[in-house]
Amino acid sequence: MPKYNNKQWKIYIIAGEPSGDAIGASVLRELNKEHGVTITGVGGYQMAKEGLKSLFDIKKIAVGGIFEIIPHILRIIKLIKLTACDIVRHSPDVILTIDSPGFCFRVIKKIQKLRPQTKTIHLVAPSVWAWRPKRAKKLSKLYDELLTLFDFEPQYFQKYGLKTECVGHPLAEEIVGEITDSKDDVFLLIPGSRAQEIKTLLPIFLKFSDYYNSDESKPRRCIIPTLPHLIPLISKMIGIRNIEIVSEDAQKNELYHRASLAIAASGTATLQLALSGCPMIVCYKLNNFTYNIIKKVVKIKYISLVNIILDKEVVPELIQHACNVEMIHQAEKAIDIANQRYNFKILREKMKIEKKSPVSNIIKKIINLIIE
Repeated sequence: MPKYNNKQWKIYIIAGEPSGDAIGASVLRELNKEHGVTITGVGGYQMAKEGLKSLFDIKKIAVGGIFEIIPHILRIIKLIKLTACDIVRHSPDVILTIDSPGFCFRVIKKIQKLRPQTKTIHLVAPSVWAWRPKRAKKLSKLYDELLTLFDFEPQYFQKYGLKTECVGHPLAEEIVGEITDSKDDVFLLIPGSRAQEIKTLLPIFLKFSDYYNSDESKPRRCIIPTLPHLIPLISKMIGIRNIEIVSEDAQKNELYHRASLAIAASGTATLQLALSGCPMIVCYKLNNFTYNIIKKVVKIKYISLVNIILDKEVVPELIQHACNVEMIHQAEKAIDIANQRYNFKILREKMKIEKKSPVSNIIKKIINLIIE
């Protein structure tokens, strides 16, 4: 077990979203295998599989939007205080927070007062290039170091004196095989990783599925890849429809390579689909009040990571009022599958790992910060 000045290293990790939980699990797996440090913190089911006993269930803080968060504010404030107290109790050498800026930044702000000697590192940059650019300056006062997933991000934080480096996206480590034209007659519905997203998007996706499969001469398998804790909600919404639900990571990865089409909520899943070569239509819908506010302050042309990274519309985006059955149907009819696959190959090349793997880079940064 690594030691510094005859003391075992202790790391506290916070991941409040499923996408952060997946990254956190990769980091934990590597730390457990190679370094044997003591790890405590907050995470989801994937980090639990790597041995983390989470302080609480991250479903309690996985809330998005502006107005959507109001009913949950008191609970989240209590959990911020609980997490800060838990950090003080464990007295870690370093805190690694992953994504979830609304929660993580408030915890770190409390730690600066309660235990200012604690070193801090944040993984996954907040999208200041899209909206709320002042967060970059705020972040520079909270953290010792920031690790980004994409190479265009460090510049937004370095100008405020924050030590920032791109480590690459862990999904790049999962790039295997080639993108092929051969696909099964399977289409996927991916309505998001939060309960509120699913309640908003899945009814629309299901209506499209009913229409898409109405031609009995061309039956297609419809499958919903999701997270284990969301299965009861999705099952209830599906009702008697002949739709499969898959939650195992290996099965989901296989489906992303095999499926002929995906209707997906904007998020990390769209990047996974693209790297697997799965044609897609991206959808998103918010509370109208939240949408009207965000629309006024967001500075980017696209919402999907695929289009943002490639800086052009490769996959169609149906946002808010355009997110309806008719528009999805029109987008499905007009989809240029060959063009999507061509650009997905370009995306793969942009994200390919040339040196150390992203997870190895993250581990190295954590260890270096501890021993500085």
